[in-house]
Amino acid sequence: MNHVIIGLGAAGRAALTQIHKFEPSSKITVISEEADPFYSRPYIGQMLIDPEVGKADKSVEDNLRHVKDVEFRLSTRATRVDAKGNAVELSDGTKINYNFLLIASGTRFWPQEFGLEGVHTFMLKTRADALRLKRESKDAKAVLVYGGGYQALELSRTFHGLGKKVRWIAPPGFFWPRQLPYITAAQVKEKVDKAGLDLRLDRHVVNVVDLDGRRYLVTDDAGENFECDLILLAPHEVPRLDFLVGSGVHLDRGVIVNEELRTNIPNIFAAGDCAQVHDLNSGQSVINFGWKSATRQGMVAGENMAGHDSVIIPSQDEYVLDLLGKKLVERW
Repeated sequence: MNHVIIGLGAAGRAALTQIHKFEPSSKITVISEEADPFYSRPYIGQMLIDPEVGKADKSVEDNLRHVKDVEFRLSTRATRVDAKGNAVELSDGTKINYNFLLIASGTRFWPQEFGLEGVHTFMLKTRADALRLKRESKDAKAVLVYGGGYQALELSRTFHGLGKKVRWIAPPGFFWPRQLPYITAAQVKEKVDKAGLDLRLDRHVVNVVDLDGRRYLVTDDAGENFECDLILLAPHEVPRLDFLVGSGVHLDRGVIVNEELRTNIPNIFAAGDCAQVHDLNSGQSVINFGWKSATRQGMVAGENMAGHDSVIIPSQDEYVLDLLGKKLVERW
């Protein structure tokens, strides 16, 4: 049996482990855009503080590089799925055939919504991003974080802890858009205020001037200026679905799957942040972002790709509450 997995985040890793557990003789091919995907993504913010966190053997439980009968196609992007031909076309011009396919492609940022064209900005999505940002921020004294949600919170917290002058500008609807259990926008704002962070709510950046090739003058729509060395973006994330257009796989906001994480095409599954999962309780299809959710979905998808009949019932994800062993509001 030949299984192909697109993506090696939480969902892809969990699926790989389950498939290998139940079908140890099957061949598994993993496609990843990253050169080094063997790390735990929730820890990338910590990589800016502690370089040891970035090492693969310290941030994942199993070093999947050496799992038997697994081929890792790294630094390669899936460009098209040929569902009729049971094949995935790759950015290097090759094609991989499969008996079962798992789409665990995760999300991509949508920085276009900020309209900061021509400005050198940074985002934090991958280990490579963290290492680059760590290098670029070494001599920075002031940092602007523009965006919202958990990503902006962690960036602001991290650079504040590193002794940088930080201003966080959150456009309307960005500050805390997710309704996480046991944590409200008011609670987050209280922690931000107590930590002494410079937060500007419900504002847009309207102009950025490069002062000298090293510093920027940022102006918001309230007329306030802020000089900084780095501009960090925390835009919305959307499921990465571009390579599925025209494949016949049903798409909405994400890849539409049933409670078994199976798409409308029986041998194609989806799991993680790109999957829009049917909820048996509510009858609705939901996207449940988060590391724990993706891991649970990956396990179920992997089991079913190996011939089981497991189901998943989505629930609000709490992964950020327990990240690094402390609840979100206790980590400051």
